[in-house]
Amino acid sequence: MKTKPGKGTRVSWLYRGVRTYGVVTGSAGKRGSIKGPSGGTVSRVGTKDDPVIRIKSDSTGNPVLKKQSELSKAGKRSKK
Repeated sequence: MKTKPGKGTRVSWLYRGVRTYGVVTGSAGKRGSIKGPSGGTVSRVGTKDDPVIRIKSDSTGNPVLKKQSELSKAGKRSKK
């Protein structure tokens, strides 16, 4: 993404070759850390031009950290 996504924006990224979706919950700036699903700490380091973005994964509900350059804007979630 070229512009920083705002809170509530639906985004997608590739994870192990699979397109994954989530919703932006905030920005972590140049450095971000979260508790991973196994209890460990996961950290990402970004830059001023490529900040770290906090996301809630649609598939797992877990928090995710991605750099802005790794994200694509996604359409609205379809109802099943």
